[in-house]
Amino acid sequence: MFDRKIYKEMLKWKHEYAPNYALFLKGARRVGKTTLAEKLGKEEYKSYILIRFDQTEEDIKQLFIN
Repeated sequence: MFDRKIYKEMLKWKHEYAPNYALFLKGARRVGKTTLAEKLGKEEYKSYILIRFDQTEEDIKQLFIN
């Protein structure tokens, strides 16, 4: 995988904000959001939860509104 500038920003988020804030990746389809999220989870954490809103039931999505 080629180096992405956004991954460095994700690492910055991990060190500065992760204890208090979730990471939400939003963008166009098929640009690598899921790949980056999985890379961060696998390389930086013992375990992680990946929620894909394009494949999530409506009742789960409602938990994140507002």
